[in-house]
Amino acid sequence: MKTPSYKRLTALYKAMKYSLLIFTVICTFCGTLFASVTMAQKLDRALVSLTITKDKSQQAILKEIEAKTGLHFVYNQDQLSTNKTALNETFKQEKVETVLHKLGFECLEKGDYVILKKIPAPVKKADRTVSGTVKDSTGLAMPGVSVKVSGTTLGTTTNADGKFSISAPEEATLIFSMIGYKSQQVKIEGKGTINIVLTEDNSQLNEVIVVGYGTQKKITISGAVAEVSLDKLNSRSVNDIGSILQGKAPGVVVVTESGDPTATAKVNIRGQGGINGENPLYVIDGSLFYGTPVLNPNDIESISVLKDGAAAIYGARASGGVILITTKKGANQKLNITFDTKAGTQTAWKKLKSLNAKEFADVSNLAADNAGIPRKDAFDAVKYPDGQITRADWVDEIFRTGLIQDYNMGITGGNDKSSFYLSFNYRKAEGTLLNTYGNRYNFRINSEHRINSWMKFGENLFYDYTNGNGSNSTAPNINGANTKSAYTGTIISAIFYPSNVAPYTSTGGFSGLPLAYAGAYGDIINPVAYLKRLDVNNPVNTIVANPYAELDLAKGLKFRSNLSFTKRINDSKTFQTKVPEIGKIFDFNQLTQTSNTTNDLLAEQVLTYDKYFGSHHLNVIGGFSYQNTHNEYLSVFAQGFDDESPKYRYMVNATKPFLPESNVSSETLTSFFARANYDYKSKYLLSLIGRRDGTSLVAPKNRFANYYSASAGWVINREDFLNKVDWISNLKIRGSYGLLGNLASVTSQAVNPTLSKTTIYMGQNPAQLLGYYENVLSNPDLTWAKSKQTNIGLDLGLFKNRLNLVADYFIKDTKDMLIYQPLSGTTGVDGQWKNGGLSRDKGVEVGLNYNNQPEAAFQYSINATFTKMNNKLVSLPGGLTSQAVNFNVRGTLTPVLLQVGEPLYSYYVVQTAGIFQSDAEAKNYKNASGNMIQPNAKAGDFRFVDSNNDGKIDNNDRVFRGSAYPDFSYGFSFNASYKGFDLNLFAQGVKGNKLFNALKYTGLNAGSGQNYNLLKGVLDAWSPTNTGSGLPRISASDANGNFSTTSDFYLESGSYLRLKSATIGYTFPKTLLKAAKISNLRLYVTSNNLFTITKYSGFDPEVGMDQYGVDVGRYPQARTFLFGASLNF
Repeated sequence: MKTPSYKRLTALYKAMKYSLLIFTVICTFCGTLFASVTMAQKLDRALVSLTITKDKSQQAILKEIEAKTGLHFVYNQDQLSTNKTALNETFKQEKVETVLHKLGFECLEKGDYVILKKIPAPVKKADRTVSGTVKDSTGLAMPGVSVKVSGTTLGTTTNADGKFSISAPEEATLIFSMIGYKSQQVKIEGKGTINIVLTEDNSQLNEVIVVGYGTQKKITISGAVAEVSLDKLNSRSVNDIGSILQGKAPGVVVVTESGDPTATAKVNIRGQGGINGENPLYVIDGSLFYGTPVLNPNDIESISVLKDGAAAIYGARASGGVILITTKKGANQKLNITFDTKAGTQTAWKKLKSLNAKEFADVSNLAADNAGIPRKDAFDAVKYPDGQITRADWVDEIFRTGLIQDYNMGITGGNDKSSFYLSFNYRKAEGTLLNTYGNRYNFRINSEHRINSWMKFGENLFYDYTNGNGSNSTAPNINGANTKSAYTGTIISAIFYPSNVAPYTSTGGFSGLPLAYAGAYGDIINPVAYLKRLDVNNPVNTIVANPYAELDLAKGLKFRSNLSFTKRINDSKTFQTKVPEIGKIFDFNQLTQTSNTTNDLLAEQVLTYDKYFGSHHLNVIGGFSYQNTHNEYLSVFAQGFDDESPKYRYMVNATKPFLPESNVSSETLTSFFARANYDYKSKYLLSLIGRRDGTSLVAPKNRFANYYSASAGWVINREDFLNKVDWISNLKIRGSYGLLGNLASVTSQAVNPTLSKTTIYMGQNPAQLLGYYENVLSNPDLTWAKSKQTNIGLDLGLFKNRLNLVADYFIKDTKDMLIYQPLSGTTGVDGQWKNGGLSRDKGVEVGLNYNNQPEAAFQYSINATFTKMNNKLVSLPGGLTSQAVNFNVRGTLTPVLLQVGEPLYSYYVVQTAGIFQSDAEAKNYKNASGNMIQPNAKAGDFRFVDSNNDGKIDNNDRVFRGSAYPDFSYGFSFNASYKGFDLNLFAQGVKGNKLFNALKYTGLNAGSGQNYNLLKGVLDAWSPTNTGSGLPRISASDANGNFSTTSDFYLESGSYLRLKSATIGYTFPKTLLKAAKISNLRLYVTSNNLFTITKYSGFDPEVGMDQYGVDVGRYPQARTFLFGASLNF
């Protein structure tokens, strides 16, 4: 149906009427605006004062400006932002035009009004994908370089080939950075490919070093903190953390406790820490670790050592220093897989020789003749000709060539929200002694996840498994291949055993001494049989779970919650077989099983505030720590196994069981700690540390103790008077003083000893009953040892820090040491632990580093560390001047004593003054009364010094002659690379220490009473035709005490220089690997202990300190040759 025409006209009229009305109003309004000129002048002069906050809307702000200026704005409300303004600023007498522009408006003034128009947003161009390669100055690709878009959170890292790809706006700037290299900024400017060459930043002044509960710039550190060089660590196959630290950090002295595959090195930081000894505290990824960690060396990113008062942040456990280990983390990159394998062999670097059968017979006969006793039939060639035939070199028989296998795999990856690092390691090292070995498995997962802009969490999960058949287990009843006993040590038994006896009988069994002449050879065990019968299973499983969370509470304020749980399970099983062979018979067998479980829980809450106030910088931390350690131990053994086959070596098959033993212990430590670091322009430095620790180990009244330190530094080269001296890159002096504790010096048995088990006979008809008694008197006043440490240091960098020197002088006074003092028998107890005494360590340590020109094709660097240390026992508890040490050699030689005024564990010996060359000379050695000082001496005997002039030789003539602890230790490293080839050399040594070579007592002494075989060195003994010898005459008696006197004859220099590691490698060009899709391939050859320079006559100069440097035939170090390959995918 159509609409009538008049109705259509009426509707058109109405529409035109309203349109004309609106048009008239707009024209009138605009005309008025264009006609006015006074308004422009008013806007131009208009000023306003107001505060704009984020909670104000744009409309509210415009109305406020109108009210304060009288201006009138015209705008389209649809153009106003519906959200709150992003501006947060205060304006004082600011031009209105400026304020409007910051709000996002253009303004046009007309008449009495100001027309506002929204400033159009620029058209955003599409992001461009930029890719390229980052190389160093030598042309090698650089993986792991950070590539970020300036002003944004966008970023990536280069892959194993040094390549990257990132999307960014065309006008953006990319920032390339990596620790140790100078950062570069490059504008994209439409480029699709950008290749970068990063040059080394030798200043390293902005390098960040891990310190307790955080990090700190190297330039602002005022304490003694050492960085451990990890050069080519992945090319070595090391057993423990001590091997990594040895010779790598000044002030850190590492003493290797033999070459046993299960042995761990002893680590001392600035001395032994008094009579109780000290161990460093290990902190891994910010969490305190219970005991000594067994880590995969490939997992380690960095190691730093707190050596002075800087360690006070760890309070009661920091006296022995703190070793901070950071493991590798994931990165924002594509999946990267690294595989490293190495395999090789190891042999004893040195072996001593014993006499062959004919030589042994001749020496035994000569010894009998010189002693004036009948010869033994066993050495008569007519009566026993078979005894003159050599059938074995027993030292060679017990040693072998051991195989080493070491495999490692690492996987890293992540994105801008999450990252991870995963690794696995397997190492098996066969010892150089028969049937000895060490196994290790490591598995690690480190991951971190950012939830939002203010919160992230992560976890470090670690599993370690070790097992081995060696001699250095710390578990009770686990002996393994014993090389520490002067009676039954494996190596000393091989020296003793007569070489006319073969290891095996004609039927394949183990041989013993010849029945008819067994008494002529002493009580000795077949060492080959002993080693091959070893059945030790000593697995140690360690699990560490370390979750953490970090919250950014405000600008500069961060909170970290850290939880760490460590579980260690050590279930051991040892079976000792019967020894039926003639010589040293054991007619019983025994199975021993132990279970040792430790749970350690650590919870730490740390708050960190970091703020710059102009040129002032303040970093403050405060926190609380709680740690509980719970241990349970069970041991059981049984005897009487009728069948010794491995399948029957279980408790159920024993016929003679014994009562088990068990114990449980638990200890808790709570702590509050704080540290404030301040610096002004990184020039004037100050650090204050405080910690309060409370332990359950001692009586309640002594449970809490306070620890502290203060340090200051002055970076002199930043002063105006040195600012223009460009060859001085860094010059800093620093000093510190602190009080630290040695909580490990206290045991629960010292404060609250448990009762000891005993048996007694009671009753009218006496019967044996089980009872318990108190053997140690408790001491409720007991506390733990502590040390006061003073340090003065100098840091010097020259020639753009290509040459660096770090030098420190320190004094470490350890007081309140614990000593066990015997009590009178009337007390009913054996003794009591008491505090007291003072031990002082002081010395100088120096670290040197040199790098050549970074742009040179041939790159090399040299590192050196030197430590000179003196120790003195200033006093002992209870006013004692000396204290006997419970250690001897075969019940005869007692070489070690604690004496006030001398170094710890000094050798206390009678001096020798040569050898008497005639009987007349011996008789003329008389005292003031005309009597012979050595009445039993003859030609060829030692002349002992009558030190106290009392006319006789006895223990009162002893004098102190040094100790086994080195006065001077050092290390050298050389690294070089050229066109894909690389070389690393690492040498380490000590000087000034003495070793007590007790092998001489058994290996050169024909008068020991046992008639053991001897070392070949005895052939050089004094005789009328060999008067120039330093070895006394051969005799089956020792009437003069040549060997039974604890004399300086046994002391030898323990100094050595050893090439610990030598590695040469080659990295293949990328172009050759591209087809195989391999990112990197490096082949290398490594040798450990390639050569040793020493005057020590024993097997090895690294005999350790666990027996005070007394060598009875310790497991020697091995010389190792390894071939390895490292691949990246």
